[in-house]
Amino acid sequence: MDNTKNQCQSCKFFSKSGAKGYCHRYPPQACVVDEDEQGKLTTLYRIPEVHENGYCGEWQNGKQKTQTEELVMSECRKQY
Repeated sequence: MDNTKNQCQSCKFFSKSGAKGYCHRYPPQACVVDEDEQGKLTTLYRIPEVHENGYCGEWQNGKQKTQTEELVMSECRKQY
């Protein structure tokens, strides 16, 4: 079975920043990573890293990105 057309790099949820690729299919995952001396928790938000040649069952045609989706992904790329 040839899955090359359904690779992450052509998916509407994929964005690339430098050498890293990210999947925006679902919201960022929150991870509590530390507690300071006063008991304050530090939370990080993580967007899953993916390989551009990977694929999954959630793939959607990247040519169908809306203007809002493009804006959100460009803002996310600035942060990572």
